[in-house]
Amino acid sequence: MSAQTPRPADDHAGRGSRGGLRETVKGPLVFSAVLGLVGGVVAAITASGGTSRPLRVDIGLIAFGVFFMVSLVVVAMLQLAARENPEHLSQGSGTNRSSEEAFQRRQAELRAQQARNTRDGGAPSA
Repeated sequence: MSAQTPRPADDHAGRGSRGGLRETVKGPLVFSAVLGLVGGVVAAITASGGTSRPLRVDIGLIAFGVFFMVSLVVVAMLQLAARENPEHLSQGSGTNRSSEEAFQRRQAELRAQQARNTRDGGAPSA
């Protein structure tokens, strides 16, 4: 039986390392549901004209859906913007090669070409 190397997202307990309420999907869902509920109730009451008339449940449900979806998208985008990229993504070769390394290599090649041209007495190439 061969030992498997743990995936980078696994911690010692075998669960993903993105634990906690801030990093899971539960937090944004609860926040969006509460915001949707508040928005739906406010919209249902204001659309009916006050508390003395029957509630407009249809408008309340529409407002709940809109508030829920918009707040969920906004929270997800904010979480993605705040998350740092793993260090291993900036390393590698081929398609994952660092552009800084390619730039430095190209600059070294150009300097070597200019040194050869100067040493040979020719005009430097562009």
